[in-house]
Amino acid sequence: MSVDRTGCPGQPFVPPGAGVLAHSRALRFWLDPANLAACLEQAGPVVPTRTGPATAFQVNDPALLRKVGSDEDTFRFWGPDPSLRDFAEDGVVGLEGAAHRERRAVMRPAFAASRLTALGPSAQARTRELLADLPADRPLDMREEMSRLACGLLVSCVFNSELTADTLSKIAAARSTLSSGFFWRYALAPWPWVPVPRRRASRRALAELDEAVRQVRAGHRPDPDGQDLVSLLEAATPGNHHVVQRDVRALLIAGMETSASTLAWACYELGRNPHYQQALQDEADAAPDSSRLQAHQLPLATAFVHEVTRLHGIPFLVRRTRHQTCQGGVQIPAGAVVTLPLGALRRDKNRYPDPDVFDPQRWLPHAEPPAAPTALLAYGLGPRYCPGAAAADAMLPVALATLASTRTLRPARPGRKIGVNLELTPTPKGLIMFATPCEPRLTDTRPAPDTNIISRSGVTSHESGHG
Repeated sequence: MSVDRTGCPGQPFVPPGAGVLAHSRALRFWLDPANLAACLEQAGPVVPTRTGPATAFQVNDPALLRKVGSDEDTFRFWGPDPSLRDFAEDGVVGLEGAAHRERRAVMRPAFAASRLTALGPSAQARTRELLADLPADRPLDMREEMSRLACGLLVSCVFNSELTADTLSKIAAARSTLSSGFFWRYALAPWPWVPVPRRRASRRALAELDEAVRQVRAGHRPDPDGQDLVSLLEAATPGNHHVVQRDVRALLIAGMETSASTLAWACYELGRNPHYQQALQDEADAAPDSSRLQAHQLPLATAFVHEVTRLHGIPFLVRRTRHQTCQGGVQIPAGAVVTLPLGALRRDKNRYPDPDVFDPQRWLPHAEPPAAPTALLAYGLGPRYCPGAAAADAMLPVALATLASTRTLRPARPGRKIGVNLELTPTPKGLIMFATPCEPRLTDTRPAPDTNIISRSGVTSHESGHG
């Protein structure tokens, strides 16, 4: 995967401290969407591709991609696929059609705008607590640590519960095992005679996840109005603990998956672009109340998350045809796999200048040309759009700003190649870093209101405009 070797405008060249990305040739399109992006101009709107003994159909036209991704009458989500049945188990992630819409409607009040305002300060406080446990005297696997952080944030801020540090560590490891196991089971579905790796490990990880879900429900603290997520799920199916158990399990692993990947890749980019660490800290310090951060006060942190998603987000969405259909002039049979190459579209040179360059500033409010975060499709599209997307948008920039303000990240082995772990959402493999506590600031360094904030990244913003 291409890497940014330019840094921020006006900044000196910064060698990529955490290394460049390595990938295998066999899975080059999954691991490196840039390879696929180079082919899109020569391909038609729908291109048949070989997947072992089966044929998959790849949608290359952006407008057609959105149509396919949203057409629930013609295409179904991959959740009910037999290779993933033991994970979805008819939970909200695996439901289809009216059943899926009804279950989403049950959860909707938990993510109302009026409730999202509390997520920023909660995410900041919980991130500080979780980061306090990180050892500073030895290198850390940031993929695992960010899974632990993502799980802790989700359980505390969304599920209104707590898990012990030991359980969080177990779930962080279980998430990776389950995700990679599901990936291989789905990838090898055309070859049913090929043994899937780590089946036993996946079963053990699923048991760990189920135990964590039981702890989440046992420690649940209902909101007085009963509009928190777990309370809503329980009220919708009174007395049916199995339904709530499977829904919480599906939401927990699905919510961890994207957030853990985003935070891990953010650590990768912070290691390669250390000047952004100070810029993010400066932005957090400049907030009107730096002890109660909100995402809307952090345009640079939000832009950083967007750019991480653009370069490192899930490269494909998958649908399967319910019946024979014609799309883009190509006949697609019933039951065929249809892939939506989001990663390639995120590197479209007609939409993003220098698409292989890591440049968060393209997402700042006054960037020219303006970039549209909705074009990232970070949380899917259509009926499968992530119900917790607004909650993630409220928490992740705050978690990133808190991380940059409390820990200085540096690669343990500068120059080492970083691979891509084959999971449902690709994560960095071998991202070993030191996370040293930041030096305390002796005085209040926040600028006066309505003054410019010039960070070391060269980014200028106005405090009065943060809200």
